[in-house]
Amino acid sequence: MTNGEHFDVVVVGGGAAGVAAAVGARRAGASVRLVERYPFLGGAATNSSVLTFCGFFDQHREQVVAGVGDEVLQRLQRRDVYREMSFAWTGNHFVLLDLETTKIVYDELVTAEGVDVRLHSTLSDAVRDGQGRVTEVEVHGRGGKERLTAQAFVDASGDGALLAAAGAGVRVAPVDERQTSTLVCRFGGVAEDADLGREGMRDAVAAHARETGVPLARDQGITVRLPVTGHVLSLLVDEQLDALDAAAFTRDEMSARRQAWRYLEAFRKHLAGWEHAYLVETGPQIGIRESRHLRGRDELTREDVLRARKRPEESIGRCGWPIEDHVAPGVTRYQPIDDKGWYDIPYGAITSADTDNLWAAGRLTAADRDAFASVRVMGAAFATGHAAGVAAAQYAAGRPHDLAAVRAELLRQGALV
Repeated sequence: MTNGEHFDVVVVGGGAAGVAAAVGARRAGASVRLVERYPFLGGAATNSSVLTFCGFFDQHREQVVAGVGDEVLQRLQRRDVYREMSFAWTGNHFVLLDLETTKIVYDELVTAEGVDVRLHSTLSDAVRDGQGRVTEVEVHGRGGKERLTAQAFVDASGDGALLAAAGAGVRVAPVDERQTSTLVCRFGGVAEDADLGREGMRDAVAAHARETGVPLARDQGITVRLPVTGHVLSLLVDEQLDALDAAAFTRDEMSARRQAWRYLEAFRKHLAGWEHAYLVETGPQIGIRESRHLRGRDELTREDVLRARKRPEESIGRCGWPIEDHVAPGVTRYQPIDDKGWYDIPYGAITSADTDNLWAAGRLTAADRDAFASVRVMGAAFATGHAAGVAAAQYAAGRPHDLAAVRAELLRQGALV
């Protein structure tokens, strides 16, 4: 094991929240190490092919997330791959992504800001002192183990890897109460005029079940044609899995891949324009919606979301995505925000209740079940990550939990708070 370096801020996880945290902290003057276990940045967008940025807009198409997240959108626009889309049946408005463009945009962003990035690096342990602070983390990389010390830490790992290692307070729902996970499938060979509609899919899945005796849990879902490649992205394959149990996770990911081939068979036989379709890729990892949650100083609630609650003195970001609760395989429950608008995310929802120098962002944001089904999306992850990074940088500079200063710095960096 090598004795590593010291940083003002260490960020664990390189998805939307982690990249925003690292860039936000750097722009606030901190030295930053960003630790990512995959060989690329992007989180679920790249490691699970969830090639949709949800949550940048409310249902009036008003942009509610800016700052670092908006810079990512601008970089996509400069590469001429930016495309917005809406679904009439939900009213949701989102941004479609290209896989390889997304990877390089993240690379360029963190490099331009001077973030010290380590890919292929997995958090393995953390040390907590007697004053309730994290003092160092252990990271296992390509060359072995390394210890890193820092003044402040941000967990943007999605599964709360740092929260758990540091012994910080978390909430974990029973497996059957967690939102389902979805294995994203990309299909090629789908004709330009192919049926991508909900009714056609329902008919194809029903015909496949009659023919084979094998039912499929979801008979329709998000299916869109991607920019650049023209591949068809489908979010159909659902599993009720435990992302924190390696044996169960392995079993269920294998089950999900079997489902993907059954959908391909059903569509090739029973859906117009799919006769020559083939499976380009699944995942690679199943898209995990829920595992651990931060126990924060505050918590978003169902009423906060549905009533579009505004907190002008406490807000560090906004979210305009409705409650989208994947209750069970094949079952999704939507509930709109009042007037199809947006609500404020309070600082306390990203701040650990029991670990003074630790923040958590993205789908770790402290929220009850219904509020989580809204705030978990990537647009909101950019907002919460950006705020967590700025707060961590200010903590390292000797200004702990100065909310007015955090909000002022976020505004200086172009965020919406």
